[in-house]
Amino acid sequence: MDIYEFAINFEQENRAFYEEFAEKCSHTSLKSVFLNLADEERKHENIIRQMRDNKELDAVESDILPKAKEAFEAISKDLPENEIFDTEQVDVYKKAIAIEEKSIEFYSEQAEKAEDPAIKEAFQRLAEEEKKHEKIMSNITEMVNRPNTWLEDAEWYHLDEY
Repeated sequence: MDIYEFAINFEQENRAFYEEFAEKCSHTSLKSVFLNLADEERKHENIIRQMRDNKELDAVESDILPKAKEAFEAISKDLPENEIFDTEQVDVYKKAIAIEEKSIEFYSEQAEKAEDPAIKEAFQRLAEEEKKHEKIMSNITEMVNRPNTWLEDAEWYHLDEY
């Protein structure tokens, strides 16, 4: 399997992962974050196909961070009234972080190996986009896990704003 097929399969798996998160999520704003992440993985898959087929590449950059920030603000408004998180999902979200870290590493390595400047730049930008996904999933994991860690470590975390 060549690097393009490997990357396409990787992006398809990531997309399915986020679609599964969205399906299981009951909170509208959090669900939209997962659907946006799934959509981003679909875009990455298309870009990799374009790279493989030597076609003109779509723009790699996304506006996912502002969308995620908006969703997090909506979620924070709901926190006092509703428990919206399934804390049992924390381990699954941590797995998503690990997957994003693998994506970052893979695309960074491919950028270093690439001889074509356009391909090199595309891989670098894909790595940067995956860093955004990792940041979003880290924030979700922290938000979901915070009640557990705050209670376990109240002596140390009681000064943080919640």
